[in-house]
Amino acid sequence: MADKTDELLTNYYSGLIDTKILLRRAELQWRPNDDNAGIKSLNKHTRPLEDMLARYEADSILHELTKQRDAIKRLETTFSEETKQIVQMHYDRRERLSWVVISLRMNLSERTCRTYQKTFKDSVAEAFAELDIAV
Repeated sequence: MADKTDELLTNYYSGLIDTKILLRRAELQWRPNDDNAGIKSLNKHTRPLEDMLARYEADSILHELTKQRDAIKRLETTFSEETKQIVQMHYDRRERLSWVVISLRMNLSERTCRTYQKTFKDSVAEAFAELDIAV
């Protein structure tokens, strides 16, 4: 049975987290029209770039998605290239590879591939618990 860590890794390797980040940024760039259209304020400064960056930094959803993506990227660097390939093949839902196909491509036993994946998944879950990142 898949748990939240599996879902998170599937979203990461399928590109869904990056897509959510881009969509959230696009949502934050859109600003509703002012209710006081036509009334000019003398003290109002227009700094669209600074205002947009402030909205990015203040948004909790964007912040959480970015923390998730960055934490997984950092963890990837600590594992071997072989483990990274196995994890990517397993969690990328665009290809939907079975364990048999993964083991044949990696020239390893199915059990070894599952062990590598489980080790990576456990380290992600542990790191997210330590960093207090929502899964």
